[in-house]
Amino acid sequence: MNNKTSFTWLVETYRLPDVVAMWARERLEHEIVVARELARAVVCDGLRLQSVDGRWAAGTMKPIAFHGYPYVGYTALPGGPMSILRIEALNHLLAVVEQKQVPELGKLYEEFLYKQDFRDWLVRQNLPLPRFWFAVD
Repeated sequence: MNNKTSFTWLVETYRLPDVVAMWARERLEHEIVVARELARAVVCDGLRLQSVDGRWAAGTMKPIAFHGYPYVGYTALPGGPMSILRIEALNHLLAVVEQKQVPELGKLYEEFLYKQDFRDWLVRQNLPLPRFWFAVD
């Protein structure tokens, strides 16, 4: 096996800042451009972003620790799957989209994307699947 072989296609979740960095590098675009696009995707297009694993919050497993942060359920699309987000993260995403603030990835460090949610959004938007996550070497 080649030492440069990547197994990122096996990863089921990535933190949002990691997706921004890898996708920006692949697209040869600035991270701010990609971060704005993903913020808009969450706020307007129904990309599901999570601060906590919804499977834990559903009560099917042990209770989730919220660590004192206030959380909110959010969906951009009627009847769409709900995200569980820290209010601070949702407020920042809204400010990026509505007030054109510069995305601060440090404020979004705890948020993550599931591979399937990202794929679903990409397909709905007719965007190609990024190699950093979906290519099998």
